[in-house]
Amino acid sequence: MKDKIKITGTDYVRLSALISTLKKSRNGEPDNLTVLSEEIVRAERVDPQQISPEVVTMNSTVEIVDLDTNKLMTVKLVYPKDADFKKGNVSILSLLGSALLGYKVGSKVSYKVPMGKKEMVIKNIVYQPESNGEYDV
Repeated sequence: MKDKIKITGTDYVRLSALISTLKKSRNGEPDNLTVLSEEIVRAERVDPQQISPEVVTMNSTVEIVDLDTNKLMTVKLVYPKDADFKKGNVSILSLLGSALLGYKVGSKVSYKVPMGKKEMVIKNIVYQPESNGEYDV
């Protein structure tokens, strides 16, 4: 069984609307939308002012370690319009983005890749909007 994840009510509403819009317009990768949908449905919804600073929320900047290469990467979890992997901006619609949402520092997350499964550990949250009093980003 997967670990319980937490997301803010604001993230839940926005992501639900995004998924609904993309499904209706038939944009986006159907498999990725399904993964994200399943993640947010199973998540415990928390008031943005009550979410732990240790939890990855939308627009968080996170240090992750690739368990295959032991490489440390810093990524920001963003909405699709802001995605730019070269800048470290990872879309929530990517499998990595969906895997990070709602997990906390120290969690091991995994997601499917063409050659099997990729595993990462969340090492640190460099920036989380809610812990900085930003509830509408």
